[in-house]
Amino acid sequence: MNEEEESKYLAAGKIAGRVKKESRQWVRPGETLFELSERIEEIIRELGGLPAFPCNIGVNEIAAHFTPPPGFTGRIPPDGLVKIDFGVHIDGCIVDTAFTIPLSSRDREIVEVAESSLAKASEVLKPGVKINQVGGAIEGFVKSKGYKVIRNLTGHQIDRFNLHTGLSIPNLKTFSTDKFRKDMVVAIEPFVTFADGAGEVSETNNIYIYRFKHFPVDYKGEFNNLVRKIQGSFRTLPFCERWVLSRFGEVEKASLEKMLKDASKHLIFYPVLVERNRRKVAQAEDTFLILEDSVINLTSGKD
Repeated sequence: MNEEEESKYLAAGKIAGRVKKESRQWVRPGETLFELSERIEEIIRELGGLPAFPCNIGVNEIAAHFTPPPGFTGRIPPDGLVKIDFGVHIDGCIVDTAFTIPLSSRDREIVEVAESSLAKASEVLKPGVKINQVGGAIEGFVKSKGYKVIRNLTGHQIDRFNLHTGLSIPNLKTFSTDKFRKDMVVAIEPFVTFADGAGEVSETNNIYIYRFKHFPVDYKGEFNNLVRKIQGSFRTLPFCERWVLSRFGEVEKASLEKMLKDASKHLIFYPVLVERNRRKVAQAEDTFLILEDSVINLTSGKD
């Protein structure tokens, strides 16, 4: 990694840390999920970054991949366990972070467990460490507090314009011998549920987030102009219907839906994921830059 790339990761992380601090106070009962996601994405732009993916808001058992579609009127419930997961990029240098707000006092402990397990993982993380050591630190702490990790959601390595690449970083101990290496950028993200949860997520039929597999794609269909516009804006980063319809005013919802179907072999679809037993889920996430003799938490929000 050269100095220019490193400076872009640091700048993106600084923006993400500030957004994380400010947006915590915006998570209130009655707030619309649509307006909250738009507000978080807008402040990222105002601070000089770009959203790396549509802001995810997961309420209660919804663990990942929900972003409000156009016209969505859902609001945060009074006792909601609300996960906010967003990313910032500068010229494709991405950071990814998440936090959970408990609106019921009953859910404060599970949030503390998720946050503390992330802190335990960060203490282990350094060049040469096996990824299963980080997963073991997360799982061991979560189990000791009487909760479960979500087994089939993982952290991930990040590369330029590629949110999920290379290593997957499970939140439990595995038999993997893969190791963290110098110049890696990795997102560590424990997902925690209650003891009577399944400890797994399952897919729903709802899909609001997509991304192209490659840039550029070899698509020669009816919607070539729309594909080129979307790729011109987002390359291989995730996008959503809300973004496309607001950015390209002449595009109609029906045309977008037809394009997604016609170009499906070039796309990755992200179904909304829910805890299989419909138990609440808490999440904590930061992005780390691994250097030769140190590790920087890019999204901690600390100066």
